[in-house]
Amino acid sequence: MKNMKRLLTLFSVLVFSAMSAGNADSLVALLNGKQDTQQVNLLVRISKAYDDQGDSLGITYAQQAISMAEKIGYIKGSAMGNAAKGLAEESAQNFTLSIACQQRANELYAQINDTLGQAKALGNMANNEYYIGDYSSAAEHAFAALKLYEAINYYMGMFASHLAIGNVMLDQKLYGGALGQYKEVLELSKRFPENPTMRARALANIGNVYNLRGLNDSAIYFYSTADTIFEKAKANYEISVCLNNLGTIMQNQKKYEQAQILFRRSLALRRMIGDSDGVSSALQNLASSSNELGKYDSAYYYYHRSLDIANASASRSQQLSCYHGLSITFANLKQFDSAYYYLDRYTTLNDSLTGEESLNTMNTLRSHYDAEKQQHQLDVLESQRQAEQAESSRNIVLLCVGILLLLLVIGIIVYRSRTKQKHSRALEMHNAEITLQKKHITDSINYAKKIQDSILPPEHLVQNILPDSFILYEPKDVVSGDFYWVEKRDNISIFSAVDCTGHGVPGALMSVVGFNLLTQAVNEKGITKPSDILHHLDFGVNKLLRQSDKGSVVKDGMDLGLVALNMKTNEMQFAGAFNPVYIIQDGELKEIKADKFPIGINTDGVTDEYTNHVVQMKKGDMIYLLSDGYADQFGGPHGKKFKYNRLRELLKQIWQLPLHEQKKALRDAFLNWKAGHEQVDDILVIGVRV
Repeated sequence: MKNMKRLLTLFSVLVFSAMSAGNADSLVALLNGKQDTQQVNLLVRISKAYDDQGDSLGITYAQQAISMAEKIGYIKGSAMGNAAKGLAEESAQNFTLSIACQQRANELYAQINDTLGQAKALGNMANNEYYIGDYSSAAEHAFAALKLYEAINYYMGMFASHLAIGNVMLDQKLYGGALGQYKEVLELSKRFPENPTMRARALANIGNVYNLRGLNDSAIYFYSTADTIFEKAKANYEISVCLNNLGTIMQNQKKYEQAQILFRRSLALRRMIGDSDGVSSALQNLASSSNELGKYDSAYYYYHRSLDIANASASRSQQLSCYHGLSITFANLKQFDSAYYYLDRYTTLNDSLTGEESLNTMNTLRSHYDAEKQQHQLDVLESQRQAEQAESSRNIVLLCVGILLLLLVIGIIVYRSRTKQKHSRALEMHNAEITLQKKHITDSINYAKKIQDSILPPEHLVQNILPDSFILYEPKDVVSGDFYWVEKRDNISIFSAVDCTGHGVPGALMSVVGFNLLTQAVNEKGITKPSDILHHLDFGVNKLLRQSDKGSVVKDGMDLGLVALNMKTNEMQFAGAFNPVYIIQDGELKEIKADKFPIGINTDGVTDEYTNHVVQMKKGDMIYLLSDGYADQFGGPHGKKFKYNRLRELLKQIWQLPLHEQKKALRDAFLNWKAGHEQVDDILVIGVRV
């Protein structure tokens, strides 16, 4: 194609919440001046309601929600507020600000392990990055969102993510990959028979692939099928997209007048629904078809109107199309200085979007314009000399033109060859550096495992303190955030299952802190009462990590259950932070719940007081301590969590077995449930028979 035609894609927005917006004014009336979680949630709903009404107050109320949530320490509220503000900034076409808000929402959702919230924030980041032409980041975040959606079987999010990835690939001319993504979208649309427009979105984007490949009949079939569905649903935005894309086919077939009719209909709908990005694209297509009809002044008018919109929204992909179109328009008008100006702007922007491939393309285009300008100058010179010079002079001029063109082609070939060699050498060096860095990191982590293994109590010490016991310990990564701890003082055996914040290297570092503080409490301080041990641990974590200092960024802690068992009297004492203890007496399982506050993360500097529970045990009773990794594992026939109810039933079935058989039964049940799924967390279960 001589002219660049922007093909519109149907891009699905991964909204951050499914809340009903409601009437904004009626929601505002519910505000009561308090500062609590309910008021934060209400402010988020108000922001969403104003955003749905196209009112910029959505940004204001979202910021109020963020400020209140941060003040009261409501992490989820802060995450929802940032997500709501991101959507409101996107509506205002402040795409860079929207990306920053969604990035913050993603980080906060990650802190509270809200997978769905993370996925939606990443998806909204991808949308905004696509709008501004940052295709690399858009693809990265869309793929990350897809992985999270797949982990929780959230099909609507999977639909939107595949659609987003396909659109990025389409803009990068990766037609095979885009088609594969759109077929995934089409298959997922079958899960939503009540919403036929989802199927139509997939069909329309498949039509885009065939359109760009020049397979017009196939493209028309998919566009027409999609348009029929959109017409029934009165979906004006989607109808305008189909009209636009049908217009590009007419233009490909050189039916420029028919193409302009379709582009104008698309433009009218875009203006009616307030879609500035679509208006910009429709104006570009009108400009392109005007160039083909020789209406260069009209083309210039349309491109400039489109560029004004693109500049206002900072849409780099739209700017790119306008620069290219204006360079061609001025070339057609023989105004080569202006053509070079816009070609240079196109080249600079395109380099930042597509790298080396863009550079080669721009060199080819630059050569084209060089040759055209030289030819024009020679034509003028030839007309002046025609009356004065003989046929031989004209032949000399033509020969010179041929030599210049030959030298130009040779120069392009040499330049491309040198550029390719330079990039190849740089890539080899970069790969070697990455390989070396990976080895250093792997070696460091493996050595950290040796250190952690040496800290954990060896099996002979565990058996000496707890003769009839087992420990099921399955780290998710090389090093673990879960650890077990066993000590004995006088006749009291003390043991604990501890779950530090995170897993891998960060969790392992926290485990060293926790292990040392527990050992200090018993061996140096002589403390054997579980609630007092937890109090000492809570104080020590806050002090070591300086969590009460203003500006501290370390807000990590740990959950655990801790038991002190008198080996002579069989009296059991228990204290816990989030993690309970299970005991089985006479075949009946009892759960002693833990306190609902963790070890550490006391920003106010006040050490927590924990509840001490005392239970008289009998010979043959079982005691179980565990972290949350076993119950939180995804698997089974439907990819769901194992959950605590199923774990308690399993314990009741195996409690009378010998300890080594209990451990095997728990491990086999875990592996069978996990099957092909990835392990989500460290696994730790301690069983002790009285």
